[in-house]
Amino acid sequence: MTNVTELAASVIVPVRNGRRHLEELLAALSGQTLPRDRFEVLIGDDGSTDGSTDGLATADGWVRVFSGPPRSSYAARNRAARAARAETLAFCDADCLPEPDWLEKGIAAVEGDATGRVAAGRIRFVVPPRPTVWTLIDMDTTKDHRREVEIGNAETANLFVRREFFERLGGFDDSIPEHGDFDFALRAVAAGADLFYEPSAVVWHPTRNTARPFLRMVWIMHRWYAAREARAGRRPLGLRLRWWLPPIHARWRRRSGRSLGLDRWWLGQNGVTPRMRDNVRAVPIMYLLVPFIGGVAQLRGWWDGRRMRVATRGGALR
Repeated sequence: MTNVTELAASVIVPVRNGRRHLEELLAALSGQTLPRDRFEVLIGDDGSTDGSTDGLATADGWVRVFSGPPRSSYAARNRAARAARAETLAFCDADCLPEPDWLEKGIAAVEGDATGRVAAGRIRFVVPPRPTVWTLIDMDTTKDHRREVEIGNAETANLFVRREFFERLGGFDDSIPEHGDFDFALRAVAAGADLFYEPSAVVWHPTRNTARPFLRMVWIMHRWYAAREARAGRRPLGLRLRWWLPPIHARWRRRSGRSLGLDRWWLGQNGVTPRMRDNVRAVPIMYLLVPFIGGVAQLRGWWDGRRMRVATRGGALR
């Protein structure tokens, strides 16, 4: 049995129907430079129906599984985090593959400060041999923790936080299915946390290479972002005229230091150099299709959020 007093980290992983990914992740965690008896792996099973976690729990407590009904990945993370025994929580997605020194680097980044250091590690892409236009747009629009941290955001694909601070904030808000990591980062910063980018703590993440999974992600993220805003009494961006104007999106990209087309710097950080024909295919999707789908999703989310707000007040929609 692992000696609890010697645990340096609790790795928190949510899953729903992802057995193959989990097996690959556990193999990567077994190869960490941090000794196996210095950390534990807590899997929050969010209602899997494919036997994702069957037989994964180990007799020595290195892997423990916490199952529950299908709600959201944030509910699964909270469920697992409540059972954590280490002082540092290391969040990672089931489909990520950490570098061997991931845990050592991430723990060192937040160690010794329970008042609120939150480290967002580097996320690199596993790029297919023949990237599609959807591969490139997915890379362009996601997982850039350096820029996300600058605006107070971070993703749970690679996040380190002290357990005491996580618990003080109440964990993730799992009352809405998505956007819980961005919400947590914003609340952490508002509570005085030092949210920073830690490039030495690296995980690898697969790309979305076809239209359906990418556009589904766009819909989900925009819908539940807007629901959170509406529930809080704020107007999401999709309800403002400027959201629907392509030149405004170009201005936003330039202000954030990004290319007007596919972001050459960020893609270059992941070993990809976009060609002219890539931009010709990507730009209409980036400036027309994605904002349109995102905007419609925000309108739906705004309606969802209003209903939530009314429900909490016990009133009725007007």
